[in-house]
Amino acid sequence: MGFLEGKTAIITGGGFAALKDGSAGSIGYGIATAYAKEGANLVITGRNVKKLEEAKARLEEAYGIQVLPVAAD
Repeated sequence: MGFLEGKTAIITGGGFAALKDGSAGSIGYGIATAYAKEGANLVITGRNVKKLEEAKARLEEAYGIQVLPVAAD
């Protein structure tokens, strides 16, 4: 896959926040996507569990990685 395969990254603010045009509006989600493209498994944190679960589903489906969402403030 990529140079981060077999590694795990912790991303803060990694929840999926959809903009009106359907694109992602979260910087953390964008960073999570970049790491996922390189094969890294992820731990994503944020305050909104629903957004974290949405990000988990999207990232796992698109990149075949494992994502652990952690609600934290």
